[in-house]
Amino acid sequence: MGKLYVICGDDEFAVKERSRALAAELAGGAPEESPAVEIIAGDSDELKPDAIVGRFLDAARTPSFLCSDKLVWLRHFPDFELFSAKSAAPVYLETAALLGQELPPDLTVLLDGFGFDVRKGFGKALKAAGAVIETLNVTKSSDKRYADDRRLNIREICQAAGKSIEPAAAQFLTETLGGDSGTLRNELEKLFSYTGDAPAITLNDCRAVCCRTPETVSWEFTGAIVSRNLPLALQLLSVLLRQGEPEIRLMGSLSGEYQKQIQTKLAMQQLKITRVSPRTFDSLPPSVKEEFPNNPLLKIHPFRAYKVCEAAANYTDAELIRNLELVRNANRALVSGGGDRRIILEQLIIKLTRRSQR
Repeated sequence: MGKLYVICGDDEFAVKERSRALAAELAGGAPEESPAVEIIAGDSDELKPDAIVGRFLDAARTPSFLCSDKLVWLRHFPDFELFSAKSAAPVYLETAALLGQELPPDLTVLLDGFGFDVRKGFGKALKAAGAVIETLNVTKSSDKRYADDRRLNIREICQAAGKSIEPAAAQFLTETLGGDSGTLRNELEKLFSYTGDAPAITLNDCRAVCCRTPETVSWEFTGAIVSRNLPLALQLLSVLLRQGEPEIRLMGSLSGEYQKQIQTKLAMQQLKITRVSPRTFDSLPPSVKEEFPNNPLLKIHPFRAYKVCEAAANYTDAELIRNLELVRNANRALVSGGGDRRIILEQLIIKLTRRSQR
């Protein structure tokens, strides 16, 4: 019985990378150089989808003359939804029928593409036929384990390149690049080149090299306010407004940051931590970790936990409550249209970076 492999998902970079690796594994080397591999370019600009699928169907039906086994790879095809259309053309129906039955023992088929929902129509038929299906989607920032998985992925890529990365730098990339693996790979490659022989990637390296996307500037903007750096915060506000960043999203970032600091203080109280040092979380007794396994500070890197606590300790409880109130009032003013938006934001920044009278 032949084999059928399907690589799909909305993470285009990951799909292409995985399908190429699998094709090389199945071919025992570079697939383009193997006489046992026939590649049909699914992303061809010269042919329409019907013609591309027709070529694939012909290749899958044609016996191998040069080798005992044959691999047919429909590479990077973006239109799999056409197979499930109610009025699908005959070429799609014939291809679906071929792949939905037992393949000849000397035939291996590899399909890869993007935006392909394997839970519907054609995808369900392939699964029923015994296809090995891998779905690679962009990691959503709303996923419960997004931050932890993203930081782990960053460290693994750096380790494979012979580099380490500071926790603050990994956090920066996690919060500013989103879940697309291609963007992450690109930024890390830039960092590898920039840092040269240096053993570790630092936060300053990221700030110097990484693209200044709205997410990156927003991250720096929030950090400047939290560290009470008024000149930098006002400068970054101008950048964000020029980039067209919605003011409401800035309010959400600031509100979220102060809420995280309140949660950090509560977590510190639970662990009975009043002062922190770089060694605080390395020296916690095992009994504390066993007693509070769900404490958020115990779920992140010890140095990262130290930096989070250090930032939260820079604010009194009264200041955090005041700042949340200031953000809420500014948000109301923005929504109601009760004043110039830039003035509202600048006045908010001035108040947030000013220390309360103790």
